[in-house]
Amino acid sequence: RQVENSNWLDLFSGSGSISCEAYNHGAKKIVALEKSKINFNICARNLQSLSKSENRENDIQVICQDVLNWTKSHSVDRENKNIRNSIDFGFDFIYLDPPYAYKHYEEVLENLYISNLVKKNTIIICEHSRRKSIKENKLWRINDIRCYGQTKLSFLINI
Repeated sequence: RQVENSNWLDLFSGSGSISCEAYNHGAKKIVALEKSKINFNICARNLQSLSKSENRENDIQVICQDVLNWTKSHSVDRENKNIRNSIDFGFDFIYLDPPYAYKHYEEVLENLYISNLVKKNTIIICEHSRRKSIKENKLWRINDIRCYGQTKLSFLINI
């Protein structure tokens, strides 16, 4: 699938290198989330330094917030059909790259899949240790896996 004209969510964005790559490949909207204030500032500077980014300030958003809390705040109350925190578009790609020892990986994934952030054809790219496995469940299935040294990328799709 093409990144060009897509909506891109970068969770645990760090320096923003993945967001910058999405931008350089033509992503239409980019939202990057980073909890660390230091890394948040680096990420924002890196995205602002990209060619013509000043013309796209409405298309690029960097948020300094905890990913678990942020994804939880976008969950949908299915019984009452209420969206707790509205965002007016879903994402085509979501890149999830927490520290390898992060303990809430599956909870973040569940929050995403019961949120208004994921569309029917969203691809979630999970970066994790080669020794870790993402388990399929009733919300998602693994569409592809790629290994690069000690890193594994698991590509998840909505069921």
